[in-house]
Amino acid sequence: MKAFTLALLLSGFSLAASAQMKDRVASAPGGQPQPVTSAAELTRQMASRLKLNEAQYIRLRTVNQIKLARMDEIQWQYQQDPAERQRRLTELEAQYEQECQRILTPSQISLLREELKRDAVPTPTTPAGNGLG
Repeated sequence: MKAFTLALLLSGFSLAASAQMKDRVASAPGGQPQPVTSAAELTRQMASRLKLNEAQYIRLRTVNQIKLARMDEIQWQYQQDPAERQRRLTELEAQYEQECQRILTPSQISLLREELKRDAVPTPTTPAGNGLG
């Protein structure tokens, strides 16, 4: 019952955050919405890479919805304070990983961590030539 209440509360927060996001995008200069990965698309990608079962997919989709909504909220709320924004995003990522550990198997978690490391490390680019012309 406690988990259901928490899920209901968190889904309410995600709805409120998405409504705020729509208002912000509508008032953005140029009216061009920024591309945002949907929770369903993110979860589909994870399902194919991590071989999720149906129960894991459903639970992870909810967690992804909450994470994306909260990320948008943090980006908007702390746009003037990059240090605080980064701290909050790091905290959110730690909470996300804890939730994933409750849902995924140990082998799936290790695959996820490998992908996160690979995505977090930018590949160095070397310029073609000497940079002139």
